[in-house]
Amino acid sequence: MKTKTLILVGMVSLVGCVSNRDIRFGAEAGVNKGGIVENTDMSLIDGASVDAYTGATPVAAHIGGHATLPVGRNDVQVGLDYMYSPQTFTYNDGLNGFSGTRDIGLSQFIMPMTYNVNLFKRILPSGSFCFKIGGALEYNLASVKDHEGRLPDYTIHPFSGGMVVGISTLPIEFKDHSRMGLSIDLYKGSQIYDDIYNRKEFEMPTSSYMKLSLIYQFK
Repeated sequence: MKTKTLILVGMVSLVGCVSNRDIRFGAEAGVNKGGIVENTDMSLIDGASVDAYTGATPVAAHIGGHATLPVGRNDVQVGLDYMYSPQTFTYNDGLNGFSGTRDIGLSQFIMPMTYNVNLFKRILPSGSFCFKIGGALEYNLASVKDHEGRLPDYTIHPFSGGMVVGISTLPIEFKDHSRMGLSIDLYKGSQIYDDIYNRKEFEMPTSSYMKLSLIYQFK
């Protein structure tokens, strides 16, 4: 809870520093991998074998929009993204009597806010190449389907939050002064999924994502 409170306070503080330059709006879409980070250390579970519980996460997709607010020679960027992450957990723990698979379709509404440091300011227009750092708040909705055998009880945490770092570039400028480019973002945050193998006292069960986005910034 402290992490999410600090992120929110930081977001409000950054917005209060906005200058009077124009705000730019943009849209983005792309691919991502992540969502629930599962525990892989079975030594934390008494008597469990190394393959008692495993997880798999394929590449998925996201879409969103953002606003870039100038702050001095740099920018603050706020956004709202929808991200979908399908995941499969496989249980094969004879000692605890759990076996089968659990499919989770994780839908997330994410509000990132980053401070974007404009690099190479002397030779490139503002926003052309940025290093981004900040935070994100997530609202999590999960569709869960259990298959076969007996599976453990679980909890999905509806809210999570953490830190974001990334790089964005907008090298293409059109005649109407709209721009296009790419961004790469990495996120690490608090726990979403909890069961006997993913307890809150364990260090590993968290949330994360890596996303690659195509960006279009309106004129």
